[in-house]
Amino acid sequence: MDIKDFFSIYKNAAWSKDATSMKNLYDKNVVIFDMWDKGYISNPLEWDYIIEDWLGNLGEENVKVEFEKVQIFQSENVGFATGLIVFQAISKEGMVLRAMKNRITLGFSKFDDGWKVVHQHTSAPINSDGLTAIFDI
Repeated sequence: MDIKDFFSIYKNAAWSKDATSMKNLYDKNVVIFDMWDKGYISNPLEWDYIIEDWLGNLGEENVKVEFEKVQIFQSENVGFATGLIVFQAISKEGMVLRAMKNRITLGFSKFDDGWKVVHQHTSAPINSDGLTAIFDI
């Protein structure tokens, strides 16, 4: 896998609820700074469970993922990417039920079987009142 492949694989795995394909994007020692619940995840089994739980509990909904403003920087064995990630919950009738946009930064290392995510950080900017997220990024 090349770094640029991450974005299409992630998008397709989310839509098809393919937890295995999504989990394969990440190194076994990945560190995740997430916006939800835990905030910090460094246990690979816990990250696997989160992916399986998310995709496995969507019921009849699908998740449409789009990436915006992606920039990729890489050297021979280390790379990172930044961008925006948009999640939309889509009903079986094709209606958008809810949506959100986050910032995402990904750190990659190159292994024998290609590039893997070793660090992922998602966030959303907060208004100066400290109470409301700004999602018009």
